[in-house]
Amino acid sequence: MSLVKSREKTPQQKEITNKSLTVAKQQGTVVRLIGEVDRPFLVIIIALLCIGSVMIFSASYAYAATYFKDSYYFARRQIGWVAFGLVVMGVVAKFVDYRWLKKWALIVYFVALALNFATPFVGFKAGGATRQIDLGFVNFQPSEIMKFAIVLLFAAYISNNQAQIHTFRKGVWPFIAFGLPAAASIIIQKHLSATIIVCMLLLVMMYLSGTRSFWIVSAIAAVVALVIFFTSENGVALLEKYMPHAAQRIKVWEDPFKYMKDPVTQDAGWQPAQSLYAISSGGFWGLGLGKSYEKHGYLPEPQNDYIFAIICEELGFLGALVIILLFAAFAWRGYKIAKNAPNRFTSLLVMGIVAQVVLQVILNIAVVTNTIPSTGISLPFISYGGTSLTILLAEMGIILSISRYSYLEKG
Repeated sequence: MSLVKSREKTPQQKEITNKSLTVAKQQGTVVRLIGEVDRPFLVIIIALLCIGSVMIFSASYAYAATYFKDSYYFARRQIGWVAFGLVVMGVVAKFVDYRWLKKWALIVYFVALALNFATPFVGFKAGGATRQIDLGFVNFQPSEIMKFAIVLLFAAYISNNQAQIHTFRKGVWPFIAFGLPAAASIIIQKHLSATIIVCMLLLVMMYLSGTRSFWIVSAIAAVVALVIFFTSENGVALLEKYMPHAAQRIKVWEDPFKYMKDPVTQDAGWQPAQSLYAISSGGFWGLGLGKSYEKHGYLPEPQNDYIFAIICEELGFLGALVIILLFAAFAWRGYKIAKNAPNRFTSLLVMGIVAQVVLQVILNIAVVTNTIPSTGISLPFISYGGTSLTILLAEMGIILSISRYSYLEKG
């Protein structure tokens, strides 16, 4: 005999139950809110920030003591920016709604475009190029905003035009119409690395959109042809006439040791050559944390773009491999978030931001190892920098915000 007496439903209750099972969910409504951000992704970000903070102190204390009379100058400032960036990331993850971002995508693009075109006129010159705008209390590079604007704009565009994206008018022309002004606004700042990243992001977004492979392959082939031409003798001669700074970088890249002490190029080969010395002296295990020789006046500003060379020298191949594996885990977890994202727009937005970071990591390591010409590009989360780190962490906040939602707008 059963201890629980079953209760049979009345005909009226059965009718109500059947109706509730056949009623379709309203389109565009939230079906489930996870509430918590993606923890593995957050842990990876914090791990990279911790490693970056330690390595900035290790790489910079000799330089800071020499030029600023304070060994902790860069480390103290970086930790302050990390703390501020984490607050920004938390606020964005908690309160920024991705649907609001989609509505403002076009405005963000035009604001970024205006700022970048204005930079050569209102910005200040540093390192031979005018790339930064001084707001009095902080300096920033508008090109960092443009990278995000490109991803946001095309994530919104693709999600709104998915049905016709296979056509040239919808799948190719918009990338040209919006991409060329973006690239032009950065190239006039003599900011080659940011220009390259923007162009590569355009190709990534075009690929993710589902554009016909013919157009993507054609674009890649055109880029490869241009690279081969401009690294040839005739191409370098053409660059010397119109873009002498680019021609100089290619010459130095071919043999940095030849230009280590060259008054014509202002010793342009010194930094890449010293970077190679640092990497080679690190070996497999490294010299030990804090025991780099190159940071003592040999490698200029070691806490910035070339910090990966100091990592290789102090932590060796093993330490460099750990950094690379962390970024690989970052890319993998970003892909998982994009795969489970609520809709097409959020998936594209996450993939675009992750691609931006991964491309920047690849280019930075390629520059430090002299695989490609020097382009002045930082290593995300690790190189010294305040506003660029804040913008990057705000983007991470967007990804974490999206990771809080699941099965949204499925209908």
